[in-house]
Amino acid sequence: MKKSNPLSTFAKSKSFPLIIILVVMTVITWIVSKGRFFTAGNMLTLLYGMVIQIIMLCGIGCILISGNIDLSVGGQATLCTMVFAWLCKNTPLHWALVFVVTLVFALCLGLVNTLLVNKLRFPSFIATIGMSSVYRGLCSVMTKGDNIQINRQGFLLLGRTNLFGFLPASFVFAIVVLAIFQFIMSYTRFGRNIFVVGGNPQAARLAGLNPDRTRMVLFLVNSAMACVGGLLWSAQAKMASPTSIITAAPDMMVISGAILGGIAFTGGAGNLVGGLVGVLLLNIFKNMLIIMNIPTYWTVFATGFVLAVALMLDYISTERRRKALLAASAAAEAAEAAGG
Repeated sequence: MKKSNPLSTFAKSKSFPLIIILVVMTVITWIVSKGRFFTAGNMLTLLYGMVIQIIMLCGIGCILISGNIDLSVGGQATLCTMVFAWLCKNTPLHWALVFVVTLVFALCLGLVNTLLVNKLRFPSFIATIGMSSVYRGLCSVMTKGDNIQINRQGFLLLGRTNLFGFLPASFVFAIVVLAIFQFIMSYTRFGRNIFVVGGNPQAARLAGLNPDRTRMVLFLVNSAMACVGGLLWSAQAKMASPTSIITAAPDMMVISGAILGGIAFTGGAGNLVGGLVGVLLLNIFKNMLIIMNIPTYWTVFATGFVLAVALMLDYISTERRRKALLAASAAAEAAEAAGG
């Protein structure tokens, strides 16, 4: 059997043209900014802003590949930061212990989403968009809409420590987490199960897999990643806000970037590296608009437009795969009939 060339395989992947666009966009941004794009200050701003997105991508990307979606991620992240800040302010507990307590709280939120989807059989889109409103409302109820300052210095170091003066430690942590998730998706049985469940849940069940259990694990992991991303955001801002994460909508940026990077909205295809490239592309595009002093509402429009285009392209790709499978199945049946 002829071995496939890794470079040839990569050149045929969905990520390759996106990387070309990313390089071109970076060069254009550098030229337009007259060199300001690669300044230490701009790079730190760009990388710090991507930390929560990359952490969220680990959870959201896996859920999308499984054929589901979680639109409550922003609400979960915000609520977890409010719980953490409230406990730090009103209890003498060490921040590390509060971090663990908040993480357990996040898992409880994931269990709620799992209950709605697995037991009550709500579509994940409907269940999580409803819970998103609940989580957001709880954030305001807790503090009547006020911010909570965080003064635990050990915790704040997580958000503002730089390596070599220009590389945020939290960004490096996010990349390491993404690499671990990509390894799990590519080289473990559980990772392969996610693709099978996302491609055809009925076939997965007939093959002895348990889609409900896989879905439960993914919702729990997604909630944990939302919590960690939100807390790193708070460590950067030195406070917890009931509106800042929701307004920034990093989860929408992640979903747009993931689909743009080749993760199928309908499940069963894609990888986190492609999603990361998509997120990078959107952030550089957003940074370019800021450098060019274009009003921020155009950034929102552009992100929504890119998401709409990515969804249409994903739909076209899915339909092509479906027709190809039907054609192959019909050809196999015809060949079997002719042979009989």
